Amino acid sequence: MQIRDELITALDYSESIVVLTDNRGMIRYVNNSFVEKYGYSREEVIGKTPRLFKSDYHDAIYYHNLWSTIKNGETWRGLFKNITKSGDFIWEKAVISPVKNDNGRLTGFIAVKEDITRQRELQLQLDRDNSFLDELFDNSPVGIAILQPIYEHDKVVDFRVTRANPSAGIVVGRLGLVGLKVSDILPDYKMDQERLAQVLSRKSSFESHLKDIGKHVRYRSFPFGKDNVCLFFYDVSPYRQTIQALEASEERYFSLVEDAPALISRFDKDGVLIYANEEYCKTFEVQREDLIGRNIYDWYPDEEKQRAKRTIKSLTAENPISVVEHQLVLEGGKTKWMRWLDRALVDSDGEIFEYQSVGMDLTPLKKSELELIQHRNKLDAVVNSTVAGIGVVSPDGRFVLVNERFQKMMGYDSKEEIYACEHLEFVHPRWAAIAEQNFQRLLSGEVNDYNLELEILRRDNTTFWGDLHVSPIKDVNGEIIEIIGIITDSTKKKETELQLKEREEKLKELNATKDKLFSIIAHDIKNPFNSILGFSGLLKNNLDNYSREEIKSYIEQIALSSENVYKLLDDLLIWAKSQLGQMTVNPQFFRLRNLVDMAFEQYTIQAENKQIELINQVQQMEVAYADLDMMKFVVRNLIHNAIKFTNPKGEVRCDAVIDGKFVILSVKDTGIGIRPEKIKTLFNISSYMTTSGTSEEKGTGLGLHLSLDMVEKNDGRIEVESEVGVGTEIKVYLPLTDQ
Repeated sequence: MQIRDELITALDYSESIVVLTDNRGMIRYVNNSFVEKYGYSREEVIGKTPRLFKSDYHDAIYYHNLWSTIKNGETWRGLFKNITKSGDFIWEKAVISPVKNDNGRLTGFIAVKEDITRQRELQLQLDRDNSFLDELFDNSPVGIAILQPIYEHDKVVDFRVTRANPSAGIVVGRLGLVGLKVSDILPDYKMDQERLAQVLSRKSSFESHLKDIGKHVRYRSFPFGKDNVCLFFYDVSPYRQTIQALEASEERYFSLVEDAPALISRFDKDGVLIYANEEYCKTFEVQREDLIGRNIYDWYPDEEKQRAKRTIKSLTAENPISVVEHQLVLEGGKTKWMRWLDRALVDSDGEIFEYQSVGMDLTPLKKSELELIQHRNKLDAVVNSTVAGIGVVSPDGRFVLVNERFQKMMGYDSKEEIYACEHLEFVHPRWAAIAEQNFQRLLSGEVNDYNLELEILRRDNTTFWGDLHVSPIKDVNGEIIEIIGIITDSTKKKETELQLKEREEKLKELNATKDKLFSIIAHDIKNPFNSILGFSGLLKNNLDNYSREEIKSYIEQIALSSENVYKLLDDLLIWAKSQLGQMTVNPQFFRLRNLVDMAFEQYTIQAENKQIELINQVQQMEVAYADLDMMKFVVRNLIHNAIKFTNPKGEVRCDAVIDGKFVILSVKDTGIGIRPEKIKTLFNISSYMTTSGTSEEKGTGLGLHLSLDMVEKNDGRIEVESEVGVGTEIKVYLPLTDQ
């Protein structure tokens, strides 16, 4: 038993993956390496089959051969691609053997496996790399050949081609290079013993001329492995021809650069001048013979000298050009601004042998730039000091420049936030269409500029009125490149215009009221007095000649005219107070029923004369919050009008209901009704036309105008519903509380 425990412990700490199954393939044991690699606990796999780890990479035949081998009592060796609990793939090199008891009976199987996942990945990567290298080798436009040395008496006497790509044969004009000696391929190029040894020991390069095909071929070689050399070679004939052409034109080059308006010079690696053209000498104010041999860094300020040296040293055959700007200090202390284009000149071996520099005197340009900056600073100061907001947009409507006033007007913290916006984002939606229409007309050339008065949106969505002037900015060809807008805050001006308009309307209303007042005084007051004076005169002069009934009739006419003129005078006095601003609202709580009772009592005689029934259905608990005296006037006036325009034997009914925060007092009659078009001007004194009552009672319309004014002063409103020939209902909305 002790040996068994030691064996189990040894398996648990084995680096190999160990799996033990019964003869049906059910897992009986897995070691620690299995748990670590697969991520399953022992409890999760004991009693399961290895099918749990199948990745479906191997087909059924693969597994059939495996089982046939181990069931026959033989050991199976092979590879598995399984899957772990986390879903990762694992490659294993496995040895599976049968397990038998003392009687030779098969009791199970044991699998000992090695994780080769990383090896597999490396092998696959190596295969891919080799394949890539083969593709690169075969398809390279440069000739590539692999050489092996040929020895005689332990000395290299030649090289043999063991492998060559197609381009190699094309470059040297000969196919089938494999197996040939280098001396066969290049019969005119002789390599001495030193050169042969050098090729085998380190990188080297050489060039040959193939007379038969008229090519110049350049070769670069490097050794690798044991006794192997890789040789690159490519046709440099065009390059050679170019060099020859350059050499042939060198004289023309010097004649051209000598007369060039630019500063042209050549200097060596240490900065020593080799050549300087005439313009260079003029700019530096030094004779040519005094310049040649001088160091270019002598004219650099100390703070620029090291930077200039680093720039020149950074040039390579691959990156041979640099452009720099700096100041130079000439003899006598004069300074100049220069721009240099420095180019490294490379020989046929790819080595830099000297430098060429082409310069331009930027001093006049720098002075202009300085003046431009000063001018712009002045312009910025003027633009930012103006009370107007200034914005510049591109033709697509996006902001490119704004002044500080514009930024503050729009409520933005920075100009950069505005530069991310389009111009229509600052226009109130109701003005967006007309703003865009004018903008497009400007872009099309239909108008040269335009002005708009419109509402502007700030960042916080508040608005203000602005006067906007927009005009184009054009280039030298007359094309619009930008659009400038200048905006001033015209809110106060707009408010003044609105106030003037409001006062104009008020003045018109006052003129209409004045005309109405003169009409009342001239007609509606005079007529009742004519009636009073007429009947009074009759009674005074002929009292003894009239019967009791006639006298009573005259007295009733005098009383009715007196009552009408009294009511008219009362209305006029209240109207005058309203116009003079002497009507103050003193709200209080009161019961509506009491107001209706008082009005009914006041007009009982008029109602009885027309046999009109007065009905008060207002509940005692209905309370309103308003000015009591004003509401007495309103209720009296509405009930008086209801009696006036109700036919004999009709009725006037008052009621009240609660609606939200209001109590609604209803005055409803069964009178002649009001035409719909007249309801619209019912409370407008300037457009009122006198209508006689059903018993020819007269009126001015002033009472209704005053009633509406009083109700509105108490935060209420009046609604009218009427049908001609059926009757009218007037609803007065009054607040329930002081809220």
